[in-house]
Amino acid sequence: MFTPKVLLVNDDPASLLALASLLTDRENYEVITARSGEEALRKVLTHDFAVILLDVSMPSMDGFETAEAIHSHPRSAAVPIIFVTAHYADEMNRLKGYQRGAVDYLFTPIIPQILQSKVAVFVELAKKNLQLQHQKKELEKLNEDLQEQRKQDLQHINERRQAEEALRQSQEELRQLASYQERIKEDERKRIAREIHDELGQNLLALRIDIAMLHARTGATHPKLNKKVHGVLDHIDSTMKAMRAIINNLRPTVLDLGLNAAIEWQVKEFQRRTGITCELIMPPTELVMDDGRATALFRIVQESLNNVFRHARATKANIELTLTETRLLMKISDNGVGIFPGCRRKANSFGLVGIKERVSTLGGEFEIHTGQDIGTALSVSIPLDDAIGTESSATESKLTPMLFDRRASDSLDLKIGRKRSPAARRKKESNNTNEVT
Repeated sequence: MFTPKVLLVNDDPASLLALASLLTDRENYEVITARSGEEALRKVLTHDFAVILLDVSMPSMDGFETAEAIHSHPRSAAVPIIFVTAHYADEMNRLKGYQRGAVDYLFTPIIPQILQSKVAVFVELAKKNLQLQHQKKELEKLNEDLQEQRKQDLQHINERRQAEEALRQSQEELRQLASYQERIKEDERKRIAREIHDELGQNLLALRIDIAMLHARTGATHPKLNKKVHGVLDHIDSTMKAMRAIINNLRPTVLDLGLNAAIEWQVKEFQRRTGITCELIMPPTELVMDDGRATALFRIVQESLNNVFRHARATKANIELTLTETRLLMKISDNGVGIFPGCRRKANSFGLVGIKERVSTLGGEFEIHTGQDIGTALSVSIPLDDAIGTESSATESKLTPMLFDRRASDSLDLKIGRKRSPAARRKKESNNTNEVT
């Protein structure tokens, strides 16, 4: 912090001490003393003073000569000087003092209040002057920065335009790459699920048939072995159940039965697993589309319901699909706490981002309506084209809501159209084999 300085010049120590004692407001300025004109000049060369109180009568170099020398130097040319004297009180000496650049001419005895007021004025002026100098430097620096920034802006206009164009192209390429990677990932999931079903499933089924036959034949002759075999059968059944769960996580086989059945299964499974009441409203006609679109829509429903379970603290969820002449509309809402401000930009939070990218890949639109304690509603609109339609043209039929109740009898598999999967048929054959043996 800048502290103004006041210079007292007097060859008499007693007078110098008395003059210094009158300046009591030492918190606002610093008092420096000098015993001669030569010493005062040396002080002026090393310090910036707000005001100089200068004695006129001094040996070797009087006050008038000292004032003239002080004002002849560029560093101290503007420093105000107040002459303080007890001997040269006539008008001629006062005029001489003003001619040497003095701003005031005081006679002793000095009234303390007057001296303190005059010094305080010059101290405040020094502070204001320093503040103005700093502001001037800041403005000059700011002006230089603005000029430099303007040059840089003008220089980078073309680069920014090119960068924007490259960014748009890069975003489009990234979107295409994300879509391609998603297709590859879904294809790989489908392939792995099929291999697990065909290879591991068949081996487990054959193993279970053999173990079941062994279990049936050792029931009466080897009771201890029969008990061990029974435990092995339980382990095989648990393994087959885990295998079916893995297959469903990779790619639910119910997708092969159509999008309607897949969404119905997902909603029913979600309610069974979480206990959250769900209401599903779908068109009465079957939605027919390519496998990629059906898988993307299924994943959107799956991810949305997972968000409801993880973050919404909801007790009810509504899933509604509406089919118009040109678009497929899907709305997933809940009665939870809503999305708090900033949660969508949380680090490592990609659920909504993934849904948005899936919808963008399908050429659709995605909106979120939310608020604290009013729940969240995700709206998805997908355009219809040659790859999507219905088995019936009766789109104006009324939508039928489906309420799912949690019952112990709910199973993981849906019996739609009474069709049986290959695994179910093999399981039935295995059970029949057990009954025969």
